[in-house]
Amino acid sequence: MAETTILARQETEQGEVVLRRRESGNDLPIYEIIFDGVFLMASTNAHSARQLAVLGLAPLAGRQELRVLVGGLGIGYTLQAALEHPHVAQADVVEVQPLIVEWAHAYFGPLNGEALADPRTTAIVDDLAHFLETTPGPYDAILLDVDNGPTWLVLEENAAVYQRPALLRMQSLLTPGGVLAVWAADQAPDFLTTLENVFAWADEAVVMENVEGRETDYYIYRAGKHDLETKGRGKKEKGD
Repeated sequence: MAETTILARQETEQGEVVLRRRESGNDLPIYEIIFDGVFLMASTNAHSARQLAVLGLAPLAGRQELRVLVGGLGIGYTLQAALEHPHVAQADVVEVQPLIVEWAHAYFGPLNGEALADPRTTAIVDDLAHFLETTPGPYDAILLDVDNGPTWLVLEENAAVYQRPALLRMQSLLTPGGVLAVWAADQAPDFLTTLENVFAWADEAVVMENVEGRETDYYIYRAGKHDLETKGRGKKEKGD
């Protein structure tokens, strides 16, 4: 069994945050973040984290000078994938834990292509709900990975992020035709229904990821705001 090393352990106002490292036998070690006893993220979940950005930005093909908001820094894979899009001009990433930002600088840069050092990136240490209420926006895409999804919360108060008032606020921050995308470890049909009721269209994508030899399904929920040209024509059918 690979040896596990605790690199950092600190009590915060929300709970204990732990960073641990396992040697993988490859060139790069595996990093895992545990928040108040709940597994939060690992460096092995690169594919699904990157797909959050890939799928979230896909409906914006043809647009230039995109502004993107990434909710939750994690290992930095979603931010990295967003920056790889040829037309992303600005990426704001909001992370509530300053420790995770510090660890991204200290440990995760070789994994995420030094995404925080990209001149288009602005890292903001803030609670996402507070940031959403105070930022003027607008954004062409909002990409959220702040929990393990709507049904598997790291903090109970995060439930509000997935409810109608917060979704309406995010919709208001999107440009016409803009997209919200949310990563989830588990299927969340009730959340999809809420998205369908708030946005012009919504859908669910299943992303299969091979994590250390084990295949796991993760879910990306997307929802889009009416484009100026289509506003008033009714909701787009799921999967269109």
